[in-house]
Amino acid sequence: MTMTIAEQLAYEAKGLTFRELPAEVVHQVKRSVLDTLGVGLGGYLSEPSQIIQSLIKEMKEPGESTVFVSGLKTSCLYATLANGTMVKYLDYMDRSFLTKEARNHTGHHGESIPSILAVGERQHSSGQEVITAIVLAYELLNKVFDSISGDKRWGSHRGYDAVLSRQGWTHETMRTPCVMALVVGRLLGLNEEQMANALALAGCFNMELGIVNWCEEELTMARNLKFPYGAYGGILGALLAQKGFKGPVNVFEGHHGLAEVVTGGEMDLEKLRQPRKDWTILNTWVKRFAAGGVTQGVLDATLTLVKEHDIRAEDVAEVRIKTTSLTYRILANPETRRYPKTKETADHSSYYTTAVAILDRAVGPEQYSDEKLRDPRVRELVDKIFVEPDPKLDEVGSPGSGPAVVEIIAKKGQKYRCEVLQPKGHPMNPMTDADVEEKFRSMAGKFMGEKQMSEVITTIYNLDRLDDIGKLVKLLVVRGQSS
Repeated sequence: MTMTIAEQLAYEAKGLTFRELPAEVVHQVKRSVLDTLGVGLGGYLSEPSQIIQSLIKEMKEPGESTVFVSGLKTSCLYATLANGTMVKYLDYMDRSFLTKEARNHTGHHGESIPSILAVGERQHSSGQEVITAIVLAYELLNKVFDSISGDKRWGSHRGYDAVLSRQGWTHETMRTPCVMALVVGRLLGLNEEQMANALALAGCFNMELGIVNWCEEELTMARNLKFPYGAYGGILGALLAQKGFKGPVNVFEGHHGLAEVVTGGEMDLEKLRQPRKDWTILNTWVKRFAAGGVTQGVLDATLTLVKEHDIRAEDVAEVRIKTTSLTYRILANPETRRYPKTKETADHSSYYTTAVAILDRAVGPEQYSDEKLRDPRVRELVDKIFVEPDPKLDEVGSPGSGPAVVEIIAKKGQKYRCEVLQPKGHPMNPMTDADVEEKFRSMAGKFMGEKQMSEVITTIYNLDRLDDIGKLVKLLVVRGQSS
């Protein structure tokens, strides 16, 4: 009898072994872990993180998993929420693509790492088991995306999640809970039948409305929970299935199932049955700037000009930016993006991020403080910035990589121009290992000394030799930093 799609995916998930992974794939996992943990540490002091930690203290969950930095002990479910929210907060996490040309952005798959570590710590999983789980998360998340991308990913809706956006969902809906149910199911030791049921349960009860992204055109705090909440549902589904709970394993293809209801029938189910063709984790983009992914080209070009020509904020008369139609829609509509009021909206504003890039010569976590959001010098620069979509950039570059042309006009009349088609971090212009380590230190250094940071980095680079992932998680706790 033909397997259902859930059963097919469970078979695939259960069958992957560490021995199959090429050396470059294993190394990419280590880079992703280092990058993701650094970003998570950078988001530790955020309001969403602190709210969840205060809840954890009240809930008195079993102490099976650890909250980063504070060292709070809680369930793997609550650790997933707390640590996942930290990773999401800065919008500094990695970006995933189906191809090295970065033409089809599929999400931020490094967000799977906090939940994998939480369950891995609970199960005392080895480094090799965790590496395999991370690869599986990236590959399956991409596979599900590919099944709904079709030919409309650069259509009239918001870019890569056009099918789901048109139905009113976030792009995490369906994908995150279903995939994470399989991934953590491996770590929990589920058999294929249990894994299929875990996916079915997670797929039935974890939909996420698009309003968390665009509530009256302001990004909200709720967006920080998009992946963590879906992963929470995936873990819960796996824990229930482990106890014998069953769900409708035709959850994808069945009447009133995911394909019919969530995607409105726009899902290529056969793509979910096809075997993996390559290692798409190798197409990971590590962000250089703490800002929306498709604005990386604008910021790369802006900082190149500012540093090469020693341009000061007070010297600027005007900034003219040309970018893709996608970037303009998401980050540069002057009616909704020119004057952001919150951190969540500021990091998705081409105007704000370009202004702080000129003013501070950096776009990192520090550029989103309340003081910076209210800084009159930023507002003065924002008023001098003009953005327009350029159809030529839609053709010559990949919309997902945010190619851009930036021209800065000085008050004395000089004009400085820079075009960037593949910003630093792009899979074809990747960050070096040293770059990733520097990014990690820039955030971890706020809590850790050099010795502890070096120990974390060394442990991650030797992850495949680690007998218990809890040893890495323990290194992420900082004395005197309880929530």
